[in-house]
Amino acid sequence: MPTIGLSSFALGVHAKPLEVLEFALQQGFQGMELGSYTLWPPEIDAPGRKHIRSLAAAHEIDLSIHFIHRAVAPASHNPERRALHRNELEQTIEIANDIGAGVVVVHPGPIDCPGVAPNKAPESVRQEALENLRGFLEETAPKAEEAGVVICVENMHHNPGQVIQKYTDLLNLVEAVSSPAVQITLDVGHADRADGITDALETFAPYLRHIHMHDSNGVRDHLEIGQGRLDFSQWIDKWRDYPFMMVLESRNESDLHNSVVRSRDRLRDVLGPAVR
Repeated sequence: MPTIGLSSFALGVHAKPLEVLEFALQQGFQGMELGSYTLWPPEIDAPGRKHIRSLAAAHEIDLSIHFIHRAVAPASHNPERRALHRNELEQTIEIANDIGAGVVVVHPGPIDCPGVAPNKAPESVRQEALENLRGFLEETAPKAEEAGVVICVENMHHNPGQVIQKYTDLLNLVEAVSSPAVQITLDVGHADRADGITDALETFAPYLRHIHMHDSNGVRDHLEIGQGRLDFSQWIDKWRDYPFMMVLESRNESDLHNSVVRSRDRLRDVLGPAVR
């Protein structure tokens, strides 16, 4: 049975970690994910990490961290860029270890090959990018294993220029890395706009360690639960058997704080005893 947490993005892209954690406690959420467009270390000093860990542990709050959302290309053909991102990810894993977060979510990112437009890259270049991504994860996995942190690669929209173009790409990637510290995040909104949520659940099942929940209308996702077309009750047996955190990434810019609470309450209404 899963617990429901919220992403800091639900409270705005500039929300501070401690502010989000305090809001989660006030509203009775059971988890929190830190998300940022930039690297977290400058944002959380050593005393701050200790305080977050203590507060979350005292209230049994599950924690996760989303690695840098934008301008990251771990599958880059440029080895220097991959090394930069690997260093950034290792710093993020250190933060996760310091605050007691069990998961770090990573976007597989775009094709990044000099002289090649990502959305016009030939299949041979995409396959090379997949190999680059596998190497990136294999090199980082030992750090995660040592820290007791799981790197969860997230499914994205299968848009031209993205390294991952189908669910089996992601499945095969994780299988090839073959580390208990490299698993999968299912983002339901992204799946709705790709090849479907049912197929994603079935394909990712052996490695599913983390879920991002938000609504989708098929054109836009990250909507408040109940404002899109998704009927979460149709997968209720899957949710019931899932033992980790569901992170709400729904965001209503005109009513940030209240909308994430409404999303949580609607999800509970739909799923009933399948969540807590």
